[in-house]
Amino acid sequence: MLKQSSPTKQVVGIKDRELERAGIFERFKNVSFQTITVDSDIRENAEMIYRYAQNIDKYVAEGKGLILAGSYGTMKTTLAVCVLRKFIEQGGSGLFIPMCSIMDNLYSMRARSLEEWGRFEMRLRETKLLVIDDLGGEDVSAPWVLPKVNSIITERYNRKKPVIITTNMTKDELFDTYSGRIIDRLKSTNFYIVFNAKSKRKGLSLNELKGE
Repeated sequence: MLKQSSPTKQVVGIKDRELERAGIFERFKNVSFQTITVDSDIRENAEMIYRYAQNIDKYVAEGKGLILAGSYGTMKTTLAVCVLRKFIEQGGSGLFIPMCSIMDNLYSMRARSLEEWGRFEMRLRETKLLVIDDLGGEDVSAPWVLPKVNSIITERYNRKKPVIITTNMTKDELFDTYSGRIIDRLKSTNFYIVFNAKSKRKGLSLNELKGE
């Protein structure tokens, strides 16, 4: 059963440099299934993701991932990081990266260093567990972007290496944007979980700036 506890609780067991190597930076470094608080409206989804994480070695070996779809601020990214962290804690390796950063890195690295670009792209294709945050957040107007997305997902599919994807896009929007062949491959290898809750993010209060 997924536990609930204070989100400020310190997580131990993984060094900061290991987390950074996996693309988990300051905002998410203390995020785990032991520290997050889950509201009732996403609890069923969180429980399914937790059960996936409990069997993460099996699912990675089988090449089975997750697609977490739905509106903004519903903890999709947080839960995806929890899964990756669980895998790392068990000795696995992977990478968490926003989709816009994938595209930006591929574009800028190629101009800066072909060797650096090659290493980065190879990691996207070969890392054991790839977490792509915010699929659909990339600029698809550039002619090279969609073929590159298709190429990375296709190669991971062929290598039987799973992806965990978060997206704000609906199924119809995914089909309208990406190759039907790619979506069909993702459908056959990824559990699709929809988040219909309202955003959990709260606006900052001005009382602090008012000295109250």
